[in-house]
Amino acid sequence: MDFSVIAQAPEVRAIVQDGLLERAFHDGLVPRFLYRGEVTPAEFPGQVGDSMNFTGVGLMKKRQRPVPPGQDPTPSSYGKEQWRAQLQQYGDSVDTDMLTSMVAIANLFLRDGHQIGIGAGQSLNGVARDALYNAAESGHTVADTGPQSGTTLRVKRLNGFTRARRPDLTGASPVQFSTVSGSNPLKVTIFDNAVATANTVIGFTADTSGDEVGPGTLTLGTAATSVADRAYVYAYDATSWVLVGGGNKVDDVGSNDLFKLGDVRTAVARFWQVNVPEHEDGTFHVHLDPTSMTQIFADDEFERLLTAMPDHYTYREFGLGQLLGCTFFRNSEAPILMTVGAGDGVFTLDDPFAGEMTNNGNATTGVPLHRVLFTGQECCHEYYSDLSALLTEAGVTGKIAEPQITNNGIEVMTERTRLILRAPLDRFQQKVSTTWQFVGDFPVRTDAATGDAARYKRELIVVHGQ
Repeated sequence: MDFSVIAQAPEVRAIVQDGLLERAFHDGLVPRFLYRGEVTPAEFPGQVGDSMNFTGVGLMKKRQRPVPPGQDPTPSSYGKEQWRAQLQQYGDSVDTDMLTSMVAIANLFLRDGHQIGIGAGQSLNGVARDALYNAAESGHTVADTGPQSGTTLRVKRLNGFTRARRPDLTGASPVQFSTVSGSNPLKVTIFDNAVATANTVIGFTADTSGDEVGPGTLTLGTAATSVADRAYVYAYDATSWVLVGGGNKVDDVGSNDLFKLGDVRTAVARFWQVNVPEHEDGTFHVHLDPTSMTQIFADDEFERLLTAMPDHYTYREFGLGQLLGCTFFRNSEAPILMTVGAGDGVFTLDDPFAGEMTNNGNATTGVPLHRVLFTGQECCHEYYSDLSALLTEAGVTGKIAEPQITNNGIEVMTERTRLILRAPLDRFQQKVSTTWQFVGDFPVRTDAATGDAARYKRELIVVHGQ
């Protein structure tokens, strides 16, 4: 029954507008942008071109035998490696018709500026996320269709198979990774003819020119015999990962392979084994989606740990906090079907995430996959350009500032981003352009000069089912 004031007087209802329009825009549901918080920001030196190499060092070989009397020690050396950052430009824009804004339900110009700031935070957070996860997925893929034979092999992802450690750089030369070729092959293992078989990759062809992450075709050094559809392929320097339940590919993860504390210990032990340093707060950082976190709470070991502690903050606030040398971050932007691509989990160049969203590559029939990301210190860098250098005596038409956006009481991370309000240039002087701009790169450093063969060691994922 309608108890509104107007309903009590039907003769009034006929002459009153049904539903007033509130003159306001309300904030939408926006996640916290946490992945960019993992990066180490550093200003890109000016006047050096659009790319720059950075050098890291490895350890010296241990010398545990005594030096013979009367002899000098033989000089030793230590490994070095280089990774590259290349300036890229990111941005987006929205146009506001000030005549429309003037008669709109609320100030459309201010709301456009608010939304463009959220777009900047969401976009750069996505770039950082994909850089971290793609490094953690590097060197793992599966065959795309089959059976395949010969020297070409179509695969679901090229991530980690397009570059190899240059064999011509020895001794004191830094380790570098260059495009695979006949003289620079990448050693791989392929499940060929139902047997793990050694082979090499000497070339590749991407489905999209210039893309080294998405689907494509590998050129093999030795002809394959019979590679079945979704047979595993992994590089000798693939990033170490944890597949709950074991196996060599995501297909081996089933619906009963759930995330537990034992998987956290396995990940931490891997970091310790290869000497990955903790973050400045003394812990490794763990990003997990809400499903992963709820599975931890259902783990028998976790329940025993907090037996008879119902008032503990983990239950009171439904948060893990710090545990097993890790700080846990509940992250709703973790890669799952609804957060990758256009929300369908399909690989796109707009969201170049290298992993698959289900264990068989089919969004309808496959088991949804969840990836828990572990990171150590300096896992990713953000080399940015100081955009104030773009301002000269030529001046600007409009205003330039750094966006400060708050949505639902949460500050949106848009540091080192330029917000440009261009003055109207049309003949009616009423179309204003609002643009965000970021110039920089998010390289993930390699650690191939130290420890085992894994190219990337400061990122690790635990893959589990649902």
